[in-house]
Formats: sequence, C-alpha cells, structure tokens
Amino acid sequence: MMAQIKEIVNRINTLKYYLLVFNIALVIFLIIANNVGFLPLKNIGDFLFVAGITFLLALYRPGWSFLFFIGTIALENINLAPEDIGLSIRPYQLLGLVTFLAVGIRHMGGRLNFKLPKFQWTEYILVLFVLGGFLGSLNALNVELAVKHSIIITSFALLYFLVRIFIRNLEDIKKIVPFFLTSSFVVVIYSIWQNWQFMRGGNHFEVMPGRANGTFSESDWLGIFLVFLLSVLYVVAYNFYCKMKLLKLGVKTFMFGYSCFVWFLIILTWVALILTVARSAWLGTVLITFGMLLYLLLKRNAKLFFMFIASILLSVALVYLFNLTNFQLNNRIQSTASGEQEITIACQSEIEIPSPIGDVVELNAYDCKHINLEDIEREMLAGSIIKKIYRKDPNVSIRQEIYVKSFDEIKNNLVFGIGWGNISEILGKDERGAGLNSSNIFLEIWLGSGIFGIISFLILIGYILGRGKLFFFKKIREGKFLRQDSGMDFFYLFVVLSSVAIIIPNLFNAGIMLGFLWVWMGISLIKN
Repeated sequence: MMAQIKEIVNRINTLKYYLLVFNIALVIFLIIANNVGFLPLKNIGDFLFVAGITFLLALYRPGWSFLFFIGTIALENINLAPEDIGLSIRPYQLLGLVTFLAVGIRHMGGRLNFKLPKFQWTEYILVLFVLGGFLGSLNALNVELAVKHSIIITSFALLYFLVRIFIRNLEDIKKIVPFFLTSSFVVVIYSIWQNWQFMRGGNHFEVMPGRANGTFSESDWLGIFLVFLLSVLYVVAYNFYCKMKLLKLGVKTFMFGYSCFVWFLIILTWVALILTVARSAWLGTVLITFGMLLYLLLKRNAKLFFMFIASILLSVALVYLFNLTNFQLNNRIQSTASGEQEITIACQSEIEIPSPIGDVVELNAYDCKHINLEDIEREMLAGSIIKKIYRKDPNVSIRQEIYVKSFDEIKNNLVFGIGWGNISEILGKDERGAGLNSSNIFLEIWLGSGIFGIISFLILIGYILGRGKLFFFKKIREGKFLRQDSGMDFFYLFVVLSSVAIIIPNLFNAGIMLGFLWVWMGISLIKN
C-alpha cells in the first residue's frame, strides 16, 4: 500500500514539473512571437482556432489552464486578438476567461470535482465597484468608450472571481507560486536583456530607449510589477530560511536549490527594477525593503537581515559592472527630492546660463541645445562646449497639471464620475500618442466609476491592509510575536508588504487594468 501511495505521489510531482516546463516555454514563445511580429494574430480565423484549443484545454483540465493563467499574468503588452476586432486580448485574459467559462460548464453538467465558493461581503463590494463604472458611463463625454472600458473592468473582476474559485487556502497558494516565479524569472531576464541590447546598439524593443519595460507597455508598469514580485520573493525567501532551519535541511536538498533560485531572482529583480528608472517603483521598493528588514530585526534574525542587504548591494554593483544603463541614477534619485534634473547641454561658445532653467526651449536663446550622454563625444569633435546645468523636472509640472484637471472633473462629477477612459479626452495624449491618465489610481477610479467605485475600492484595500496589521498587532499584544512563524505569519507578512507594493507606486500611476493587481486582491482576501 505504501509503495502505491509513493508511486502516485511521484507521478503527481512529475506531472507538476512537466506543466512548469510547459509554462516557461509558453512564456518564452509568446515573448519571441510578439517581438518578431507573429502577434497579434493576423485574422479572426487564427484567433478563433487558438481560443478554441485553449477552451478545450480548460474544459479538460481547468486546474491546468488556471496555472497557465497565473504563469502568463505578467504578459501585458502581448495581444493575441487581430487588429480588426478593435480590442486587445492578452494571453492571461484569454486563459482566465475560458477557464471561468469551462468551470461554469462543468458545474452545470455536474462534472466539477469541487464546490464553488459562496459569495462573501467583499464580493458584493466588488460588484458595486463594477456597477459604478456603468453608472459613470451615463455621464461620459464618450459613452461608447466608457462602456467599452466598463466591460473590460468587468472582465478583470471575473479574473478576481476565478482566483477566488481556485485559491482558498495556503496549500492552494503554494501550488501557484512556482508558476508565478518561473515566468517572472523569464520576464526579469528579458527586461535586463533589453537594456543590455540598448547599451550595445542592438535591437532592444524598448518603448523608451534606455528604460526597460519588459512585457509591459511602459517602464512604470514594469516597475510596479517588480515591486510586487519583490514582496513575494522576500516572503518566500524568509519562509524557506525558516523551514530549512527548523527541519535542519542541508545543501543537498531540493529546498536548498529552490531557495538559491529565489535569492538569485531577488538579485535580478533588483537589477531590472533599477533599469526601469521608475521613481515611484523605487519608492515602493524602499518601503517594502525597510518593512522586511524591520520585521527581521524585530524577529532578531540578523543573518537574514544582512543577506538581504548583501543581495541589494550586489544588484547595484552588477548594474555598473555590466554597464547596463547610461542614466545618471544618482541624479534621478536626487531629482525626486529637489524637483530639479541635471542635464547635459552643448553650446557654440562659452556663455553663462542661469540655472535651473524652466524648459530646454530656453537654451535656444543662448545658442545651446540639450543632448544625450551618448552624443557628448560627437558634439565635442564638432567643437561644441559641453556643460551641465539643472532644469526644473518637467514631470512635476505635468503631474501637477494632471492632478488639477482631474480634481476639477471630480468636483463637477462627484457622484457618478465621467466614465472609464474619458479622462484622456480631457488630458490629451502623450508624445507617443497614448491617452494620458490621472497618474493616481484613486483619482482614476473616482473619475471612472464615481463615488460608488472609490468607496468600494477603499473598503477592499483598507480591509486587506488592515487585516494584515491586526494579525501582527494581536500577536504582539499576546506576547507571541517572537515565536517561530507559521503559515499564517508568512501569509499576512505577504499581505502587508504586497499592499504597500501595490499602493505606493499607484499613488503616481493608475494601474487599475493590470492583471496581477486583481490576482493579488483575490489572494489577499482568502479566509482560511
């Protein structure tokens, strides 16, 4: 009997590894196909064929398709749908929606081998959030656009419910972590490769040259994802350390190898995060790292504390050692506090220029121009005089203008908002032709779904963050904080760190339509 049980366990583990390898291969294939122009698919027939095959997989093994959904959650700039359809369908959206549909069909046919979860009060709050978007559409400048975006928000809400169906306890979380981390590893490597290529004059596929954006449409979105990824990695690394210490596992065990992979990924994630040059993400990273280090100090775990410090220092060293960026990172950090940027200019003669200037257009009056660092040598050979001066950070004034206009719209449309996507009709477009958003997730939600949406979102976010803090406050009050951490300790540490990782960067961005945000919300609200 024991031999049969052991054989079953071995088969299950073998299948899990095959699925994991397929997940990695799928992510790599999709990234390459997107870069060489195979995606989006060229006609509706090809798309329906891919969707049909995916649906059959979901119908046959909905658990497998859910794992692949988790594995592709970071592929934000990959579109499967033909341009003729007029909308973008990312791989995780297709996988998530067909899995949701397959679960419904199997449930109605009595072939679902688990019970569906019951609605909790948080799910009703989310329904109110979605409803707020449709109500806001009635008040929109562009009703068609608002309704379209409201349907997209509804699809994200369905992904939340999908997560709630499959993730109900800590054991379920353990099953998806390897799929999330391995696919994230591919995304991180690709992001670093982008800057490696840029610095060496190769094809880099970056939206903004010199700033890695990986599988996201812009660097700031990648930055938010990487901060969230770090919050996961910090907790997983701490969890493995505690387990190995408790069980006295050596270097020849599987867990040691898994732990080494996690630490390697922490280092690479820090490198990629630096290469995004996304200051909002850097701020979020500083806060979650400070929180993790403080937790370790309170736990009197000096060894792990210094391991985290060493990994961060090594990451910074690798950026300079392999010459992965030409951004002046110190200047980038300094400008966050001072509101001024150091820039390089080329002048035709020696002349005094007042510093800081308001805009580079002012340089024309002095027969000077703003140049990139890689142009310095060429300008010097041409006889130009190279100087460094300061200018007022244009991002500060742009954001101030966006916030003022956003607040004005909220004042005028306090209850219903103006519908999802309509703030771009007022703010205009950026230099790439993409519509501007409110640069703040809370403003974006209020504008998109009115007071119903913002109150719903604040309740959900406040509840997630609050339950994590209350868990640790209770342990401290009962004198149990210094005891060996258990599964729920690791879970609530993740809840607190990941909440900060999501909220802080989104104070300067509006990432409500990032898939991993909805996955995080579904996981953070599990009850068991």
